[in-house]
Amino acid sequence: MLAPIQSLTAVKHGWGRDSYRWVSGLTKSERLAVKDGVLVWFAIKPWHYMQSGYKVVTYKRGRYDAREPNEEELSRIGI
Repeated sequence: MLAPIQSLTAVKHGWGRDSYRWVSGLTKSERLAVKDGVLVWFAIKPWHYMQSGYKVVTYKRGRYDAREPNEEELSRIGI
């Protein structure tokens, strides 16, 4: 299992069920890592008590998005 990668350049756009949610600012190597199944994550400033303060980058239907990490992913990140 490859080590998680922290993105320092990722920016999340849209929240919740917004249809225009996406992530910008990923480097080429981070985009390739996500497509290869590597855990790529970035920190956010949580604005809701249910948010962890971290997001995991996903790739679906030709677009990069982000979601809350699960417990296993949080432990891999080192939280």
